[in-house]
Amino acid sequence: MPRKAANLYSTARGRVRASMNKYNLFNLYKKNQVRYQGKSLFQQKWTAKQETRAYHGEHLTESRWKTLFSPDLESVAQLDASLKGVDVAPTPMVLQTYATLEKRLEFALFRAMFASSIRQAREFIKNGHVKVNGVTIKHPSFPLKSGDVFSVNPDKVMLAMGRVKPSVEQAVKVDNRQIGVWNKYVSFVRQNPKDVWDMKQNKPESLNTLDSSNKVDKLEAVKKFNSDVEKVMLAQQRATTRESTLSKILAVAKGKDVEELKPAAFAKVALHKGDDAKCLEAYKILKQADSELLGAYSQENCKKYISTKSTDFASKEAAKTAAQVKKVLSEIVSLQLEQLRTNAEQQKLPEDSKLVPYSTSFGKSLLTHIPLSKDAVVEDESSAKVNLPWQHGLFGRQDPSKPYFTPWTPRPFIGAFAVLPHHIEISFETCHAVYLNDPVARPGHSEVITPFPEHVHERAYMYYVRKGL
Repeated sequence: MPRKAANLYSTARGRVRASMNKYNLFNLYKKNQVRYQGKSLFQQKWTAKQETRAYHGEHLTESRWKTLFSPDLESVAQLDASLKGVDVAPTPMVLQTYATLEKRLEFALFRAMFASSIRQAREFIKNGHVKVNGVTIKHPSFPLKSGDVFSVNPDKVMLAMGRVKPSVEQAVKVDNRQIGVWNKYVSFVRQNPKDVWDMKQNKPESLNTLDSSNKVDKLEAVKKFNSDVEKVMLAQQRATTRESTLSKILAVAKGKDVEELKPAAFAKVALHKGDDAKCLEAYKILKQADSELLGAYSQENCKKYISTKSTDFASKEAAKTAAQVKKVLSEIVSLQLEQLRTNAEQQKLPEDSKLVPYSTSFGKSLLTHIPLSKDAVVEDESSAKVNLPWQHGLFGRQDPSKPYFTPWTPRPFIGAFAVLPHHIEISFETCHAVYLNDPVARPGHSEVITPFPEHVHERAYMYYVRKGL
């Protein structure tokens, strides 16, 4: 029978366990160096035994461990006469004190990162989720041999190495908090779309987790943006005619005297710098001739005036006035067309641009989200409709049938425990692993993974061997 799991991760005791628990990581972080000042040799050995046994096989009783302990420590060394002994690092033999435990199936599962702790690995084995060489094994202490292939049910591995699946109440609480933040963001974007767009473009790629576009998509976006700019330019050029320009000039002047007007009054009509003076000149010609257009300057009347031939005017003076006005308008339109083309070229982005062009529909395409009703979702989970840019479905329960967090996300702080063993070859895609050989010690390296230094294992070995080193 294994020892009871009573207060394993106590932060007061501060024992380091073979587990990926977050409190265990805290204990490992605040763990002080083992000190021996003022202690007798037996006290030193007892302290070392106490610390190392808390990590190596803490679920085994002391009597059971003593029957498994072997004083013969395995090591390998390259026997090459050309190598000088002074150039070879010493072999950490004492780190092999607990090597005999590493061949147990429960330890191999934990080392292969198929379980988050030794005790969880034992549960997987007892419940029939582990196979060795294709045969289901239900004995956690099953000894592995070189070449054995063991596997675990992938769902169990994802459960062990993933985040904890939240309850429906917890998921609704998190989603409502996210929806509130998202709605505030949408309202801010609608008020300041350009500022938010620039902020997103200046955001580092490592922090812009929602940007899933690749290089091909960005190139297509740049091409589409340049094409849209050109289409807008062509539409504006088609709308920029002598008739429209004349109608705008007369609409701004409103029949006022020339002395009352200044070139700056025609700034809205003129795109090119200096066109405002030409607009005033065209109005001055019509005002001096007391043209009929001053009182009726509709688009149709202006078009009729421009299209009238010089021979069709009532008098030579009227024809001469029209010719002068047409000449000035032609100059204005020509400069405006060139200005529209120049502005469009400046707006276009280079094809290798890394920035995605700004779209005026950016803020309009974002929609607010309706908060969830906790009671309705608890009664019928399928009624929850969550559609956020980074999440579809309830938080952590996108697939309620799975026992783990969906979509699958690694458990927090997993990086601190992700140590690949030398004696096991692992395939995370299929949740299979090959036990290559029993862990051994080499010059400067031991294949037994441990958080304790060599001097602690030395005293622990002395405690169990009973004869010293």
